[in-house]
Amino acid sequence: MADVAVAAGIGEQVAIVAALRWRIFRNSLRTTTGRLDVLGVVLVGMFTGLFSVGAGLGLGIASYFLLAKGRLALLALPFWAVFSLWQFMPVMLAAATASFDFRNLLRFPLRFSVFFLLSLAYGLFDLAAVASLFWLVCIATGLALARPDLLPGTLLTLAIFAAMNLLLSRAVLSWVERLLARRRTREAMLAIFLLLLLGFQLATALGERWHQRVQPYVVAALPVIRLLPPNLAGKAVAGAAPGYASTTAVPAALLLGYAFAFGLLLERRLRAQYRGEELSETQAVRAVPAPTSSASLLSLASSFLPAPVAAVFEKECRYLLRNSVMLLNSFLPVLLVAFFGLAWSGPRQRPGLFTRFPALAFPGGVAYVALIVGQFVLNIFAYDGRGLQLWFVAPIRFRDVLVGKNLMFGLLLAVEAGLVWLAVSLLFRPPEAVIVVATLAGLLFVMLLHFLVGNWLSLKFPRRFEFGKYRRRPSGMTMLIAFALQFVMIATAAAVTLLARWTGRIWLIAVVFFCLSGILLGVYRATLDRFTRLAESQREVLTTQLCR
Repeated sequence: MADVAVAAGIGEQVAIVAALRWRIFRNSLRTTTGRLDVLGVVLVGMFTGLFSVGAGLGLGIASYFLLAKGRLALLALPFWAVFSLWQFMPVMLAAATASFDFRNLLRFPLRFSVFFLLSLAYGLFDLAAVASLFWLVCIATGLALARPDLLPGTLLTLAIFAAMNLLLSRAVLSWVERLLARRRTREAMLAIFLLLLLGFQLATALGERWHQRVQPYVVAALPVIRLLPPNLAGKAVAGAAPGYASTTAVPAALLLGYAFAFGLLLERRLRAQYRGEELSETQAVRAVPAPTSSASLLSLASSFLPAPVAAVFEKECRYLLRNSVMLLNSFLPVLLVAFFGLAWSGPRQRPGLFTRFPALAFPGGVAYVALIVGQFVLNIFAYDGRGLQLWFVAPIRFRDVLVGKNLMFGLLLAVEAGLVWLAVSLLFRPPEAVIVVATLAGLLFVMLLHFLVGNWLSLKFPRRFEFGKYRRRPSGMTMLIAFALQFVMIATAAAVTLLARWTGRIWLIAVVFFCLSGILLGVYRATLDRFTRLAESQREVLTTQLCR
C-alpha cells in the first residue's frame, strides 16, 4: 500500500498517458470502421504531404538564394509563410485541428506540468504544425547551404521561432474555444469576423482611390510591422551575417519575449481547465410563449410534406439558425462572391476574371457554394449528439429523418444560389437564362449525389461535432471519399461542358445534368429503405460516436 501513495514523476506520467492513448488507438483498429478511418487519414495525409513537401522545397530554395545573393532584408518572407500556415490553417480549417478534448485527461491524477506538456505535445503533432516544422527544416537547410558559418545562430533562431508559434497556436485555439463556448460570444465573434471582411474590402477600396493619402499611414505603421515575429526571425538570421547593421541578440530576445507572453496566456487557460472549469450556456428555466401556427415552420412545411418529414425539417432549420459557426461557413461563399465582385468591378482595376468572362460568374459562385455546403451533408448527424437516441425510439421511419435533413440542406443550397444570382446581377450583369438553367441543373445533380453518398457516410462513419467547437475532425474515410467525390463532380462537369462546347449547344449541359439527376433521384428513393435497415444495424456505432 505504501507504493500506491508514491507520486509518479513527470516522465512516468507522460509515459502512462502515451501508453493509454496508444492502447486506445490499437483497440480502435479491431473494428472495420476504425481501420477504414485510419486508412482514410493516411491517404489524405499523403495527398496533403505532397503539397507540404513541394512548398517546403520551394521555401528552402528561396532561402538559399536570398542569403547567397545578399537579399537579407527579404529573409522574413519564408518565415511569414511558416507563420501564416501554423497560425491560420488550424483556425480556418476545422478538420485540420486536433479532435481530442484535454479535459478528459483530468480524470487521472496528473500534475499541472504534465497536463501543460501534453497539451504542447499534442499541438506539436497537429497537421499544420508538422508541415510548418518541415518547412523550417527546409529553410534551415537552404540557409546552411548558402552560409554554413551561420548554422548555429540559424538553428537557435528557428528553435525559438518554432516554440513561439507552438505556444501562440495553442493559446489562440484555447481562447477561441473559451469564447465560442457561449452563444452570445459566438454571435459577437461572428459579427466581428464579418466586420473584418467588410473592413478589408473597404480598406482595399480606400487604398485604390486615396492611395496617396493612405501612404503616410502605411509608412508610419512599418516600425510596428518590423516588430512582428516573422520579421524578427528574419533579422535574427541576417544579423549574424558580416556587414549587416543588426545583431542576432536583440531580435532573438524579442522572439523569446513573444514566446514567454504566449506561454503565459496558454498557462492561464490550461490552469482554469485544470481547476475544473466547466463552460455551459444553460439558462434558467423560463416560460416561453408557444409559437402561433402561422409563424411556425412546421405549419408551412406540413402543407406539402408528410408530418414526420416536416417535423425533422423544422428541427434542422432551427439547429442551423442557432449554430452561428455553421451558419457563417454556409453563407461565407456568398459574401466572398460579393467581395470578389466588388474588387474586380472597380473602374481603376485591371479586368478581373468575372469581368472578362461574365458568363462564369454565376456558375463559379454556385460551384463554390456547393463545395462549402457539401461538406456538412457528408455528416448530417454531427450536431445531434445524444438526441440521436430519440430517432430510434420515436414512432418514425429513419428514411423520414434522412429526407427531412436532406431537404434542409437542399433549401439552404437553393437560397444561396438565389443570393449568388442577385449578387452577380447587381455587380456584373444578369446571367443568361440558358446559363442559369444549366447551372441549376448541375447544382441539382451535385446535391443529389451528395445526399446519396452523405447518407451512407453519415451512417457508416459518424463523427460528433459540438456547437462552437473548433476541435473537430471528420472521419478519415469521410475526408477521403469527399476528395474522391469532388474529383468525380469536377470530371463530370468538365466532360459535359466539353461536349456542349464541341457540339456548340450550351443547352445540352442542362439536358445531360437533368437526365443524370433523374437517375440519381431514382437511386436515392430506392436506397432510403436500405439506409433505414443500415441505421438499425449501425445503432451501436452511431450511439458510440455521437452519444459519448
